[in-house]
Amino acid sequence: MEKGRWKVHGIRLSWLIVVVWFSANLLSQAIYLGFNGEPYDANAILSGLGYWYWICIAVELSIWVTLGLLVMHKLRIRTADDGILESV
Repeated sequence: MEKGRWKVHGIRLSWLIVVVWFSANLLSQAIYLGFNGEPYDANAILSGLGYWYWICIAVELSIWVTLGLLVMHKLRIRTADDGILESV
């Protein structure tokens, strides 16, 4: 049963990471928009980072992949639970 418990905690932690990442992006954009009146240019910010740009892209990509895997896992669980009842 210990393995199943770790899996549940891993899924919850993954959802938490995705929600925090999304909220931080939304909040930072809203604050910048409130102070400057226009959204920030992400390409200009990332290009100013130099080689750190690739690390930021890798982290962003891994979070998107995690989100995709979580959604697929959720759909797979939901479709596995919805069995078709047959009447004879």
